Parts: sequence; structure tokens; C-alpha cells
Amino acid sequence: MERFLKRFSDNPRRAHCFFEWIYFANVASTLDGRSVYLSRKTLGEELARVEDLKIDDTTIVVPVPDTSKAAADAMAYKLGVPSIEGLIRNRYSGRTFIETGDRKAKAAAKYTPLPEVLEGRRVLLVEDSIVRSTTMRVLISKIREIGRAKEIHVRVACPHITAPCFYGIDMSTIGELFAPKFQNDAQSTDQMFAEMAAELNADSLRYLPVESIALAVDKPAEQLCQACLVGEYPTPCGQKLYDIALENYRSSSGDESSRTYETV
Repeated sequence: MERFLKRFSDNPRRAHCFFEWIYFANVASTLDGRSVYLSRKTLGEELARVEDLKIDDTTIVVPVPDTSKAAADAMAYKLGVPSIEGLIRNRYSGRTFIETGDRKAKAAAKYTPLPEVLEGRRVLLVEDSIVRSTTMRVLISKIREIGRAKEIHVRVACPHITAPCFYGIDMSTIGELFAPKFQNDAQSTDQMFAEMAAELNADSLRYLPVESIALAVDKPAEQLCQACLVGEYPTPCGQKLYDIALENYRSSSGDESSRTYETV
């Protein structure tokens, strides 16, 4: 049998997908010796550490169920404010960002806001990540219109996603991502986040810095694949595809019609 096997690569480098800890894996699981729950809890503590919003007696933390709950609870505990489930998730709906078809309609059916919890509140809405922003746009609209929240401040327990994934996640073009179109070397990070918040109709928006991921996962950054955050891929083929994705994005003004690897 061994004579039919061929080694793909001699590179001994490890490049664990950080997204497993913050989104994909079951919160009760342990990956490579690191608890998924503790990783998400640490991300929430990081959110609390960088929070600059004035806290008053109307402020509550609301997780986007279910993968954001550990981060939201930890953030709320550190800030000394209630963490309340103001959104009820439809248990029969899937994970929107990896589904095809009408994502907006699926996102709208996925969550039900509770006005009894949200009305008149300053909401710190904690999400694990924003990929295309489909779900977040729908959530903010429903929390305002149905939940009647006073303010909505989006807090993302992940850095902003700026590059595609070519290793199995269905986000292979730059144009489909939310963050890249706001990146501008001439403006500060705060200005960029303010523009993103305005686009989403949120009162404010904050992401975590890239450094928070290695801290939360408790592994050196060089042992993690963070390509979708920083555009640096652990394989030459991945880097080559990213160069093609950048060229497609710039030449099409962000409106790519096919996946990057379909244009090679």
C-alpha cells in the first residue's frame, strides 16, 4: 500500500485554522489541547479590555446565539453589566455564512428579537465574526424595529476578515467580504470602524486586534493560519490564489462573478 502513497509536502510547519476555536467547533470541545470555551471566554475578556463605551444602567450585553455566548458572558462579567439573551435563535436554521441561496431571507428567519428585553436599552451586541455582513444587517434592523433598542453597539470577538479562504471555507473572493471595501491607508482604524458602523446602521462597531487571536487560542501566531485576517497564507498555492484574488478584485471594482480558483 505504501508504494502508492506520495507525500504532499515536507513542510513541518503547523497552521491551525483559528476559526475552529472562535466559530466552527462545539463550545464543549478541546482542540489540540486548548478548550474552545476558554478560547471564546478569553476573546470576551479582550472585548471588555478594549471597550470605551460609557456604561450606564440601560446598558446590556446581548450575544448573537449560539457561538457568541461564551464571549458575551465573559465581556459582560468584566464590565459589570447584565448579559441577556435578547435574541432567540431558530433551532432549525443553519449557519448562514456557509449556506448558499438567499442568505438574507435565511438570516431574517434565524433570529427573533425580544422587545421585553431590548426596548429602551443600550445594547452591546456581541458577534463571533462578520464575514459578508448579511446576518448583522438583518439583526440590527430587527433589533431596532421589533426590539425597539435605544442604541446598538456591535462588538466582534474577532478581527475584521480581509482576505479569502482557499482551504475549504466558502469565502473565496475579496468582493464578497464586508471589510475590504472600507480599508484605506489614509484613514485611522477608528475612522474605518465608524464607516462600517454607519453602513450597518449601528451606533458603533469594534473588532478585536489580530493579536487577541493567538492570546485566546493560547498558541504562537506562527502556528495558526490567520490568512483571512492578514493575507499571509501558510502555503505557496494559497498565496498565489490570493494574488489572483487581489487582481480580480481591483480589476472588477469588487464585483467578482466567480470563485477565485475557478479563474485559474
